Amino acid sequence: MSEPRSEPLYVPALPARWSALAAYDKLTPDVRAVVAPLWTVPPRVDPRAALDRIARVQRGRPAWVDTRHVEREPGFPGHGAVRPPLRPVTSIERAIGEQAARAEAARAVGTGLGIRVRQNSHDRVRPSGGERTAEALCRLLERIAFARCPLDLLIDLGAVDEDRGADHTALRALNVLAPLHPWRTVVLLAGAFPRTRPETYGPPLAETCRADRLLPELLRHTGGGPGPRLVHGDYGAHDAASADRVSDTGEDPFRGALRYTAEQAFLIGEVPAESGHHLRVRALAREIVASPCFRGAEYSKGDRWLRACADGRGLPGTGHPDVWICAGHSQHLTHVARELRRHS
Repeated sequence: MSEPRSEPLYVPALPARWSALAAYDKLTPDVRAVVAPLWTVPPRVDPRAALDRIARVQRGRPAWVDTRHVEREPGFPGHGAVRPPLRPVTSIERAIGEQAARAEAARAVGTGLGIRVRQNSHDRVRPSGGERTAEALCRLLERIAFARCPLDLLIDLGAVDEDRGADHTALRALNVLAPLHPWRTVVLLAGAFPRTRPETYGPPLAETCRADRLLPELLRHTGGGPGPRLVHGDYGAHDAASADRVSDTGEDPFRGALRYTAEQAFLIGEVPAESGHHLRVRALAREIVASPCFRGAEYSKGDRWLRACADGRGLPGTGHPDVWICAGHSQHLTHVARELRRHS
């Protein structure tokens, strides 16, 4: 059965690792139809292999691909790195030569170019920071005008789990940056999965508030007038820096954890690193499945895995951290996409 085609409602920024690639690959057709990922190839990854995997799971559907971490790696295929219907990505902090190379790649591919603008601390608290960002973006637009291709603005707010003014930051970025070009699409990326362990982390389950929920409501109120179409984005069931790490092993405080996206919070259950952890994994899965937040085994592949893990049936074991992250991504992507479609 062919997948219906439509403009995306949801842009998750995901690392091109097995856990996220497998989760996206196995989404149901109704969810895939409204999801267009922003893939980032993590540092020290074979670029050709990663790009081949991205193309394979996309199955001819568009997505953005940020290769900034691997463009100097041996084997990087240069202008031929990203092929249709994928879209290369550049940013204002890149070197001029790298910006031009991505624009040349976009011209060759013919699918457009994504411009990723990260909002740093100066942009969040000082109006002058936003002005500097706008000036840098204008200079970039002048440099890449030769490509004559559609441009997408990817406003990357990073982690907003501790930012009470995330909605104001988003509005300010939109007001300053959106008028600078007739963008094809404007995406607001914001993450709420924690970067550090909350004080309540530990048995049975920790809860951390999803501040990113403010932004879809903001988009609904600002997206109906003239101008570019606004699209919601986040970082899946992971923190905003996950794609910038060499690996999750030993660097992610939540690598050994089950995770579940509820309406207003993330549920996170720690799995100890000692032997016999399978008993703890099953106990955590049972707690998630027993929670009022659980949406049922048929909701997503991630929900199905949690039910099977909790029941102890249909699985050869309790898996490992990559499997747990994959289940978290699967359930999160499904939930956010369906919620956005329900309100669109």
